[in-house]
Amino acid sequence: MTVPGDEARTLALLDRLPEGLAAALVVRHAEREEIPPGTFGNDVPLTDRGRHAAYRLGEGLSHRPAGIVKTSPLPRCVQTAESIVAGSGWTADVIPDMLLGDPGPFVVDSELAGSLILDIGIAGVVTQQLSATEPPDGMRSTSEGVQLVLDSVAEALCARCGTSVFVTHDAVLAVLVGTLYGRSVDKFRWPDYLDALVLWADSDRIQFLWHGLDEGSYPIGS
Repeated sequence: MTVPGDEARTLALLDRLPEGLAAALVVRHAEREEIPPGTFGNDVPLTDRGRHAAYRLGEGLSHRPAGIVKTSPLPRCVQTAESIVAGSGWTADVIPDMLLGDPGPFVVDSELAGSLILDIGIAGVVTQQLSATEPPDGMRSTSEGVQLVLDSVAEALCARCGTSVFVTHDAVLAVLVGTLYGRSVDKFRWPDYLDALVLWADSDRIQFLWHGLDEGSYPIGS
């Protein structure tokens, strides 16, 4: 559960970057209400605590110029993005992007993938995505899906337009982190509410940071 101040983890990570550097946050939505068993909870909203935490994250970004703000179309992500923008004082538009959720970068057959998620859970699916040679049922290859997200992030970074925010879900963020760091799900911190992967451009590479891990690097457009 998110408690007041948890957004400080992401702000502390971002503060490790040099001032004035264009950056991007791929961030999990804030705390939500409980998802009813046996459902995807697509319409489940944020809690009041979640909205307040997202607002405080925005306040922590207020001294940085605004970049692009994109979000999964699901309500809890849209509410997170809107609260971040409100807290930051930015005039940026909140842009829904199905690459970040509903269905996200990996799902190509919602019925097959959805059935698998309900059967073995998000962590089980992510484990398959990071370890199996073939993608799970109803999904594109992990490398292709990750590349789609990185291409979108690289476009924002290369525009040199301040700090961009991409609000998504733990299932997307966990696969992104695991793939970039080459780790199984038990070897990195599972994304909590408002945890973020911080990325920035350095020449022809994307640099990235995740909680508790060292800085990494990935070629742009690879």
